Amino acid sequence: MKRDFFFITRKMIFVVMISFLSLLLIQSSQASEFDDLFILYEIKEAGESEGLKLHERLLKQAPEGIPQYEMWKLLFSENLSDEEKASIALKLVDDIFPEGDPSQWDAVEGLWIPQLMPKPLAALDGLYMAMQSLLSMDEEGAPWLARDLFLRLYKSRGARFYGIRTVPIEVLDILEKLKARAPLPPIGGWPNPQIIGRLPFARKIYGCISVDTALMYNMTFLDSYGRPRGGAGVFAWDRARGRIFHVRSGPSRDEIWPKF
Repeated sequence: MKRDFFFITRKMIFVVMISFLSLLLIQSSQASEFDDLFILYEIKEAGESEGLKLHERLLKQAPEGIPQYEMWKLLFSENLSDEEKASIALKLVDDIFPEGDPSQWDAVEGLWIPQLMPKPLAALDGLYMAMQSLLSMDEEGAPWLARDLFLRLYKSRGARFYGIRTVPIEVLDILEKLKARAPLPPIGGWPNPQIIGRLPFARKIYGCISVDTALMYNMTFLDSYGRPRGGAGVFAWDRARGRIFHVRSGPSRDEIWPKF
């Protein structure tokens, strides 16, 4: 009887010891995760502080007196350095968004004349090209400035739907680089966008297409101010093929792409 009691007691002590050691390991792991998170927040604060200084410096470097459309064209030039592109892209963002704030994307409206290009789509180009250039720069604040631009854009309901949930393939690469260089995720986690088409978002409006054809090819309609809208609109944005058409009644007529 005593032997059985002694055996049971030893077994209970063994179980208690195992449980205690497991608890210590869990607490140690949680403490380590907390320390890592604390360090990451310290890096974030330092990076954002440097990002503000970098933003100010790059805006001062941007050339003066260039029309928005000309700035947009320069973003896709191969003859500029990453810093030069970042400077021009940030200037375009500052000019085209109300108060320079990407969270106000829904308030961007209008077309560049005579090019007939929608400003809301060009605004997305400006922001993502700024991010791409910043993420290619060897500056402490660059990735955190890119992260700040993206998080502010994310606050816009329309931008989330048309410019974050569905993106050109190049934007997916931009977001992967952002995760690697500024890894602190936003609330809700990083987006997992659907890929459609290629940059740029904005295109010249050219050619005519019928409502039925636009619907058949899952095009996005734009209103007269160049803003994406559900339902019908005066323009049809073919994201997959990189075209924007005038929408008209009757059959489609397209002399530029006759084999559409």
